[in-house]
Amino acid sequence: MAEPYKLTAIPFLLLEGEDQGHLETVTFIATSERETQKWWSVNVGSFETDFSKLVHSSAAKEIVNRLRSGETVEFTGRYELSQLKGFGGSWGD
Repeated sequence: MAEPYKLTAIPFLLLEGEDQGHLETVTFIATSERETQKWWSVNVGSFETDFSKLVHSSAAKEIVNRLRSGETVEFTGRYELSQLKGFGGSWGD
């Protein structure tokens, strides 16, 4: 049986300039009892759709809103690594 992973999303908002406060990227951290995987993704406007593959669409919208406000979000549930690999963009550091 595959080991379950907890998924956390950490937002990076632009700190200055015309687009100050814009959600630029999200770093994802998937943690199991034995290992941690980390990757990041540039915001191209598809996070809500991407997150809907893991959680209900209303929860996906809430997660995106929380990320846009600068909040680190832990997804509910646990996931197999195969569900997360490549999720949301670049895999690896």
